[in-house]
Amino acid sequence: MRAGGVLIVMGALSACASPAPVGGRAIPGASEVTVEGQGFLTEVRAGSAGERLTAAGARPVAGLTVDVSLHYSDGAAAKRAAEAACEGQGGRFDPAAVGRVSAPGLWRFAGACA
Repeated sequence: MRAGGVLIVMGALSACASPAPVGGRAIPGASEVTVEGQGFLTEVRAGSAGERLTAAGARPVAGLTVDVSLHYSDGAAAKRAAEAACEGQGGRFDPAAVGRVSAPGLWRFAGACA
């Protein structure tokens, strides 16, 4: 039993150190992305579950969180930057995920990147 736990931990650690996406999953990391000629600082990281909008209402969505730094409150530009950041880290962005301003100049798309 102890050896099995060690293998699981080692596997998790090696996945964290991997330089490329494994199994189509996004790798956490900070980057700068350019959308329509404008640069955005972004970070794909672990975080809490978010929400995605469906015809039946809001539903939980689990995945990595994407943070986008903006000097203004344009949600559409933030969403395009979050999508570019997620895909740049090897992930798939959920366009139905809800983005929110979580601090001045910071949009957060919780659970939006898988």
